[in-house]
Amino acid sequence: MIYTDAGVDEDKATIRPNQTHQFQKVQDEAKEWTKNKFLEFLNNFKLKKKIDKNNNNNNNEDNEDNNENENEYDENGIKKEKIDKSYYRQQVERMIKNDKSSLYIDFLHLEKFDKGLGKALLMEYFRLEPAIRQGLSIFIQKYFPSFMERVNKERIVLSICCYNVSTFVHIRELRSSRIGSLCSISGTVTRTSEVRPELVIGSFICKDCNTSSLPIAQQFKYTEPTKCLNPLCSNQRRWKINLEESTFTDWQKVRVQENNSEIPGGSVPRSLEIILRGDSVETARAGDTCTFVGTMNVIPDVSKMSIGNNAQIIKGVASSTKEGSNANGKDDFGGVGGLKDLGVREMNYRVCFFSQSVRSNVSTLSSINRKESGDNHGGHSHSVGIIDEDLEPESKESFLDSLPKKEKDSLKKMIKSKKIYQNLVNSICPSIFGHEEIKRGVLLMLFGGVHKKTPEKIRLRGDINVCIVGDPSTSKSTFLKYLVSFLPRTVYTSGKASSAAGLTATVVKDQESGDFNIEAGALMLADNGICCIDEFDKMEPGDQVAIHEAMEQQTISIAKAGIHASLNARTSILAAANPIGGRYDRNKTLKQNLNIGGPLMSRFDLFFVVLDECNPESDHRIAEHIVLTHQKREKAFNAPFSATEIKNYIKYTKFICPTIPDESVQLLVGHYDRLRQMDTSGSKTPAYRITVRQLESLVRLSESLARLHLDTKVLPKYVNEAARLLEKSIVHVETNDVILGDDDDDLVKNVENDNDNHAEEDGDDGIGKLTMNFSKYSQLSKLLVLQIKQSGKEKSGIKQIDLIDWYIKDQLESGIITDDEVTKETKITKMVINKMINKDNSLVVLVPNQYPDHRILIIHPNYSFDK
Repeated sequence: MIYTDAGVDEDKATIRPNQTHQFQKVQDEAKEWTKNKFLEFLNNFKLKKKIDKNNNNNNNEDNEDNNENENEYDENGIKKEKIDKSYYRQQVERMIKNDKSSLYIDFLHLEKFDKGLGKALLMEYFRLEPAIRQGLSIFIQKYFPSFMERVNKERIVLSICCYNVSTFVHIRELRSSRIGSLCSISGTVTRTSEVRPELVIGSFICKDCNTSSLPIAQQFKYTEPTKCLNPLCSNQRRWKINLEESTFTDWQKVRVQENNSEIPGGSVPRSLEIILRGDSVETARAGDTCTFVGTMNVIPDVSKMSIGNNAQIIKGVASSTKEGSNANGKDDFGGVGGLKDLGVREMNYRVCFFSQSVRSNVSTLSSINRKESGDNHGGHSHSVGIIDEDLEPESKESFLDSLPKKEKDSLKKMIKSKKIYQNLVNSICPSIFGHEEIKRGVLLMLFGGVHKKTPEKIRLRGDINVCIVGDPSTSKSTFLKYLVSFLPRTVYTSGKASSAAGLTATVVKDQESGDFNIEAGALMLADNGICCIDEFDKMEPGDQVAIHEAMEQQTISIAKAGIHASLNARTSILAAANPIGGRYDRNKTLKQNLNIGGPLMSRFDLFFVVLDECNPESDHRIAEHIVLTHQKREKAFNAPFSATEIKNYIKYTKFICPTIPDESVQLLVGHYDRLRQMDTSGSKTPAYRITVRQLESLVRLSESLARLHLDTKVLPKYVNEAARLLEKSIVHVETNDVILGDDDDDLVKNVENDNDNHAEEDGDDGIGKLTMNFSKYSQLSKLLVLQIKQSGKEKSGIKQIDLIDWYIKDQLESGIITDDEVTKETKITKMVINKMINKDNSLVVLVPNQYPDHRILIIHPNYSFDK
């Protein structure tokens, strides 16, 4: 560990008893040269700028100094005394003002000032770091002596943090040649430890004579003095630490996994432990993709160095002779086996990365689910100390100004677009043909609703959850992969290969300290983003229950190993699921087709069902689209907007928080009442129970539509569109009406299932081509099959006329039909039986007859009775 000269000299002056031999240290010329050059850099480096107070924002070479430059101008012109002040003198002033101890150095400035100094620091940063720290101490002592007195008094550890280092290395490319050199690495944070105090410089007191030792820098482990300074004392092992004279700093360990884009095919993601100190602690949270600047080091694993730690005695056969037995009567065992049992020390080394600065690769504005300004969220977007560069825009205008000119112009064009809704729908996942309703739902999920809090501080989520259900090969997974490809903080996982702990969070034990830490799961990693879960129906029931809290309350509660925590999981969930049996059964509701519980289904705002149906026209168009995609690739798509333009538009709309006027409130209540009545009346078969959650879904979808159109109020047209999408998802899949009768007849007579539960025929009473409501057809066919089974004639069969007479008699006795409707109902029943024989294969003609009413019918052997 490194410490300032001022602090060391002070300690040496107070603890120097009876030292007679002083040895002159060998001077490191490289360090002296580096210290002098760095001091020169701090004193003389200035940003080149044109003296123009009306246009200073555009003339600065770096935007980070804009705010500082504004204070240099007054009504009469320029304050000359501020022009002479070096850039990093201003940065030190800012550091002192913000009560920090880390000075952030733009490495591009350093390389521009002196290429030799920049090259030396890149190659041997770990060796030369003490020299530049000494240079910083001398610089502060010269210009800010009062702050230096405070540093010496409070034993503050000054540090230098570099950023914009051009040498970028992937995690799996860290080799021995990188040891001690300065480089940048990027990765996703998966685990963070708690912040602890680290002993940087230790002062010890001899327990025998109470003599204080010299300051001892701690190198990777707890290091005590080798010998007492008192010549009359022979103590070498008995020490106690002097806390008042020792120096401590904050310390945190972070585990980083390499980014998905950097993993070669067929390889397992590599992980690396990163040490953060000082002001860098708590700047990286689980799920953040960050760039770390620092040095790689190889440190010995001292925990494996204990002698005889694994020693154990292997029991042998007891000796039967007195010579083979010990004098105390104990048996002489057979000895030990293996080198570890003999206490052989094995030297192990661990790779560790000491980071000075942490910078998020994605700003908070890039988060899809950006919370309201009063909500403190976990995604730190900038390193502490770099003030100007990483401040997020606070308004739409400032966000526009922060964009490059080309992106700014395209965004302004999008804002003025009249058909923005349809154009955005056409731009979502252009490689997929059709599925416009699904694209609308995914688009609204990206914009999201408004996050709110009740007076009781209970959070109301604004994130929209979407589930896509459908047959195989209907592009469900493609939607998930598309979002992962271009959206920040989007995590892709599979329900079959994920456990409850992998989706939420798990508690792991640190092998070194023995403490328990929380390791983030997929939902935590996707905080302020989107979690894409494929094969959602393949999840175990216990794992499905684990994400109930995360989907509604957007938190993950853990009570394990003495850890009680409530973690944020503010994410939208896009799930893809297959129906039971692989194919969607129109005879069943959505709930019956899915292996998902009712409570979990109610947490989804939108369900979309995709069916793989044979249609010559659509099949031809889909085939043409797929072939063109393979032929022309990106050129085959004519999307109105690019992925970058969509992301910028989403960021721009996050500044809008639409409110709901009174007219829209009444409309929302009316739509909810209608859905609720539809659920209880039985006019349509709902996918699941309509609850208050569906009303909240209406509100979120309406707010998302208002955001998409850049409206500050939720207009009635947005409510109607949201109700249309919601009604389409919560009501069962609309099945085509069953066609009965002669297929060659062009006359179609609608037969509807009215309140009397019978078919009504428009036109004459002759047997033509009829259409019947699917639910009534399904009910009638099952009733006829059940009668054959209950009559005990499954094997011998039943005459068709007898089966029809039983059904008509039952309808008359129940009062469902009248005597005038017997003829019409008989003809309809005959057509249903013909369809059951010729199309559905639920009935089989056992004994044919020239008169259809007298043929013998039995149940098809492969017919499955639906419970």
